[in-house]
Amino acid sequence: MQSEPGLVAFAPQGALVIAIAEETWQLTRDDIHTLLFYGQSVPLTRTEEDVTADGEMIPDTYIDGHITVHPSGRAVIVATWAGYLTIPFASFRKVACGEASSAPLFPVLPDIAGSIV
Repeated sequence: MQSEPGLVAFAPQGALVIAIAEETWQLTRDDIHTLLFYGQSVPLTRTEEDVTADGEMIPDTYIDGHITVHPSGRAVIVATWAGYLTIPFASFRKVACGEASSAPLFPVLPDIAGSIV
């Protein structure tokens, strides 16, 4: 059985975890709300903690892509350095509301002209 290229999973405190190619990103409740109810794109961020020579933890936040609702309203598109992946809007909503624990992401193939439709 072939594994999915990515996964959206429910996380504690109502957040979502997106895992693609051994990288993980977390969407906050505010980002999920903005995406689902307003249809606006939200950044895909990850946080890494660096340790200084004094042993102090310094968090660094990186923006690695964005998530947006497809203009048709039927899919959510995840754009990262790994490429474009998509999930049906209904599946994303179920995971975001806690009705499902996870859902797979599917790769988006460009059309003949090379654009994403």
